[in-house]
Amino acid sequence: MTNEVTIEVVEEKNAGLPGMVVENVHKVFLVGLGAAAMAQDELVNLVDKFVEHGEETEKKVRDTVNERIEERKKETEKANKRAEKEFNKRMETVLHRLNMPTRAEIRSLNNKITKLSKKIDELNQETVA
Repeated sequence: MTNEVTIEVVEEKNAGLPGMVVENVHKVFLVGLGAAAMAQDELVNLVDKFVEHGEETEKKVRDTVNERIEERKKETEKANKRAEKEFNKRMETVLHRLNMPTRAEIRSLNNKITKLSKKIDELNQETVA
């Protein structure tokens, strides 16, 4: 009977060893699976953070570019106005040297001619009547 008991104990130990190996292999598999799942979660979170940061950066860059464009437009408008004023001044100087009347002088003369024409018409009507 001692041989039978010893054989049973050895068989139980042997049956337990493959069971332990299978259990340890299963645990290693679960560790790998858990690590992969955690890595995937972390990767998804990291990608989401990258996308969010990229969107924020894109918005900042767009805002900065739009601000620069507006500043350049304003500077261009100011430069155009200054150039136009300078051009007009130089043209007036050239016209003055050529003894040409300015637009304002021509308007003034036109107004005077209109007034004089009205007075002449009035005087002609008085002499006819």
